[in-house]
Amino acid sequence: MTSRRRYPLPAIARTMPKAIRGAAAVLGVTGFVLTLIATGSHPTGVRTVAAERVATLGAPVTGASTSRTPDVGEALQLFGFPSTSATSKSTRAKVGATRVTRSRTRAPLHGWVRPQYGPLTSGFGYRWGRLHAGIDLAGPYGSTIVAATDGCITYAGPESGYGEVMRISDWDGTQTVYGHMSAFLRRGGCVHAGTPIARVGSAGDATGPHLHFEVRIGGTPVNPIPFLAKRGVYI
Repeated sequence: MTSRRRYPLPAIARTMPKAIRGAAAVLGVTGFVLTLIATGSHPTGVRTVAAERVATLGAPVTGASTSRTPDVGEALQLFGFPSTSATSKSTRAKVGATRVTRSRTRAPLHGWVRPQYGPLTSGFGYRWGRLHAGIDLAGPYGSTIVAATDGCITYAGPESGYGEVMRISDWDGTQTVYGHMSAFLRRGGCVHAGTPIARVGSAGDATGPHLHFEVRIGGTPVNPIPFLAKRGVYI
């Protein structure tokens, strides 16, 4: 009987079973981790269960422990994925940086209010040969005057014709002017719309107690009535 000669298998044939087992291990681990991420759960013994699955598929097992219940982040780290806590911190840092950037570039939100609720006694325009650069709102002597909008007080004191006057500059350069006051409630700092700033008086060129109110844009007086109406405030 003629004996058959046995030839050694090629190297690729000898290693193929290991390659198949390794590929199966990677697929199994990936599926397990994706399940953890999708469900967000962390059952008891996650690290042990994961280790057993890897061992069953023929992949090496390291660091298995059943002493405590690990979290999802530790299970991910076991398979070489980044920690979820580190990822969440990075995400929070990016979101925080975006918010800071937006807050530095966005104009502050604020509104406008009527500075004094007395009746209109004189409008904006020329009279007696000169410009009346604001409007007059009558009111009881000592009644409250409030800031028409947010801004910072740039001057509070005497001025010819105005008696006692206050100027408040808005963030965009718009300036509001308040004249003929009998007393100041604020003399400096920044205020919000509606903050009490002074008392109605008749100082300066005035025939009775009232508030003289101006709005200036770029230093030029504009009619406060249509200016305020565009912002929802009606005189």
